[in-house]
Parts: sequence; structure tokens; C-alpha cells
Amino acid sequence: MSVLAKIILSIPSLIGIIYMLSFWSIDFFKWISNKIVSYEYQTPIINGLVLLQIGYLIYRLWTYKNLPKSKKTNWTVLLVIFNVVSSLIFIWKKDREFGIENKNTVPNTVSYEKP
Repeated sequence: MSVLAKIILSIPSLIGIIYMLSFWSIDFFKWISNKIVSYEYQTPIINGLVLLQIGYLIYRLWTYKNLPKSKKTNWTVLLVIFNVVSSLIFIWKKDREFGIENKNTVPNTVSYEKP
């Protein structure tokens, strides 16, 4: 994955972190909700971005043919439940590791010999 793609895929998580932190301070939350877009539109926009990100990362994860299914399942659950943190870890670290592991693993092939 190129650096530009990593940066673009990281944007929804960073926006989600900032949005979550805005709930800790009422003044900051009021500033965000009054200055950018009305509150009714903020959440669907942010959730839409995050769902697109999750969809693409899960698709990318499951395109690795030589990774164990348990590893794919574990990372799928992490990406869905703990998206804000796990997506950044997946984008910047695990995607490269999974790509290397996918290339180095020989697929299980069954050969049938003729008698």
C-alpha cells in the first residue's frame, strides 16, 4: 500500500478520534457542532467515512490468500469493534507484515499421484 493510500485511509480514524475527544469538553463540543456542520449531519458523515474505511480494510485483509483464517477473523473483529485504534495499527504496520507473510507462505497444495 502506498504512503498516500495509508494517509487517506487514516483520515477517518483521526477524525473519529477528534470527534470522540470533543465529547469530553462541552465547550469544545459546542464549538465543533456550531462551527462546522449541524450535529444532525456530523455523525452520519463521520460514520459513513468510518464504514467505508472498515469495508476497504476488511476487503484488503481477506484478499490475502495464504494467511490463516483465524488471523483474518481476529483482525476482522478488531477492525469492526475497535476501529479507531486497530485500523491505524493495521494500516501502518500489519498490512505490510501480512503482505510479506502472504508472499512467503507456500499455499497448501494436495497432489494426487497416479498409481
